[in-house]
Amino acid sequence: MRRTLPLACLGTLLTSTCLTPAVAAEASDTPTVSLDTVTVYATRSPQSSFEVPAMTSNIDTEAPGNALAGDTGDLLEFTPGVEVADGPRRNGQTVSIRGFDDEAIITLIDGRRQNFEAAHDGRFFIDPSLLKRVEIVKGASSSIYGGGAIGGVLAFDTKDAADMLNPGENFGVYTSMGYRTANEEYSPVVSAYGRTGALDIIGMAALRNSGDIEQGNGNKLISEDNLISGTFKVGYSFNDFNSLKFIYQGLNNDGQEPNNGGSAVSASNPVVDKKVNDNQFGLKYEFEDPANSWLKPKLHLYYNTTEVREEDISGTNLGRVQTRDMSTLGFTADNQTVLTIDESQKHTFSYGFEVYHDDQTGTITGGGTRPGVPNADATNYGFYLQDEVDLMTSAGRFLIIPAARFDSYRSSDDAGNSQSEHKVSPKIAVSYLPNDNVMFFSSLAQAFRAPNLTELYASGQHFPAVAPFFPANFFVPNPDLSPETVVTFEIGAGVSFDGVVTENDKMAIKGSWFISEGDDFITQEVDVFGGTTEYVNIPNARLSGFEVDAKYQLHPVTAKLGLSYVEAEDKDTGEYLSNNVPLTMVADFSYNAEEIDSTFGLRGRFAGANDKVSSSDVPTPGYSVYDVYYRWAPREKELETLTVDLGVSNILDKAYTTAYAGLYEEGRSYNVRVAYKW
Repeated sequence: MRRTLPLACLGTLLTSTCLTPAVAAEASDTPTVSLDTVTVYATRSPQSSFEVPAMTSNIDTEAPGNALAGDTGDLLEFTPGVEVADGPRRNGQTVSIRGFDDEAIITLIDGRRQNFEAAHDGRFFIDPSLLKRVEIVKGASSSIYGGGAIGGVLAFDTKDAADMLNPGENFGVYTSMGYRTANEEYSPVVSAYGRTGALDIIGMAALRNSGDIEQGNGNKLISEDNLISGTFKVGYSFNDFNSLKFIYQGLNNDGQEPNNGGSAVSASNPVVDKKVNDNQFGLKYEFEDPANSWLKPKLHLYYNTTEVREEDISGTNLGRVQTRDMSTLGFTADNQTVLTIDESQKHTFSYGFEVYHDDQTGTITGGGTRPGVPNADATNYGFYLQDEVDLMTSAGRFLIIPAARFDSYRSSDDAGNSQSEHKVSPKIAVSYLPNDNVMFFSSLAQAFRAPNLTELYASGQHFPAVAPFFPANFFVPNPDLSPETVVTFEIGAGVSFDGVVTENDKMAIKGSWFISEGDDFITQEVDVFGGTTEYVNIPNARLSGFEVDAKYQLHPVTAKLGLSYVEAEDKDTGEYLSNNVPLTMVADFSYNAEEIDSTFGLRGRFAGANDKVSSSDVPTPGYSVYDVYYRWAPREKELETLTVDLGVSNILDKAYTTAYAGLYEEGRSYNVRVAYKW
């Protein structure tokens, strides 16, 4: 039970280094990221976000404001510590966590690894209307997720039939229609779902038809998308404890944009007819018997295949067709064993095995391998073990989590190059709660990232010559590229109180400071005048920063604030790295007007100048961007399943670029969505 906080203590807490977390559960119509949630991915078992020794964020995709999202970037941009990179085109968007780019983040969709890699395209393709929630785990997570989790984990969960059905319902239909003015986008969605006996099923389809993106500077960004995506799930329960689920997720997009969606159109970046075809299949088995503390197995077999086809429709190579295909076949087996020693000590052991195989091919008109896209494959496998020790003492409660994982990987290309490595990733994390209102936490973790196939084996021409200034540039393979290894130390604290100013309010803050010491950071080295591009290792690098997540609630008002900062440098030369993130604040204020069944909201993102950059990067000015949103959800019997969302994003039509983008973001957009359940 939360204790009340005397008003006299408020000033002390706000000026102290105690940073805070959780609050009581919110009503379903409150917006964006909640600190008072259960994190599933941080430790692979449900934990309170207040108590877990890590910083996590959860995004409810159906919350006011979020429901108007046109792409993944719209969902994530108000999450502290998270940057959406490469501009407003959805095909090119990638995600950065704490300054680590997408290659150093593990991305999951319903537990499936998203390993598609492309320097000019996004790493994952999914429509936000298919999602029920997004969870972000910030910080090193290789001890349970393996290589690639240096910066954290980005986990998307799609909707199930149970998420759409109300108690007592067995069947339903959901429809919605949305429109965004900045890119003239129409977005209808239809879904049917139901359950009968041991069977539950859902089918969901979403369409998006959009044109050029109007930027804050008044220019039009060439971008056209004709996208259809969907999910289909069938679940069957053999009995009360055994269940099997088949999942299909697909996306097809036929659009027009530059070859490199994160850059402007140029002679070396022509407009192409880009076709993206992504298909993912999963089969999950779970056994869960509350009376059995030894067995809780989860088995997951999945297959992903992503095909990107680009045909030049402008420039000197008119008619040229280039392709990039990536497939992943994976299997995971996880189990949990709970041992209760006595009333004051409990152990939750999580352990498992994972194996996955990636296969990549690239082609170009006339035969041969597409430049920069090697024909290569890689196999990875790993074992992990984690113990969550829940210990009650006279001094308070401790949550002690040691974990370790062994990973081995081998890759090779068609030219005969190969690499084989193995790594052990240990971690220890501790939370201390002297009472229900205050917590302290710390962690020490070693994580790694294996170089991807492109970084190891890329060859062919990178970009053509520009006479007489510089020659044609060619990729140089580097099969001796070492894996990145990063040791991260993090320390933080949190407080959560009811009755801060009045009897009915709640306050929560949680935050941390972290430092990551890296060996063999992987970076792309372009020698313009020498005519080569090669991926090389930076021997010693350091990233450090902090993050704060805060919330205050006095019904009907909810206020949320987030603050983050990252500084990155090459320790040997003292030069800044491109991983820097300027001081950035996100804010969200909402008012729930119950008497008119409405929610009003204002949110903003504020960033300082990105002037701590490497010699090859260009500084960018700071910016402030505001959105407003409104939801009407009537409670009358005839209209209780109707939801109307209205909003204006970038209301001041600000021309700005984020830290990891070279293009101006979307300008002012008037957005609407009407949804109804039948």
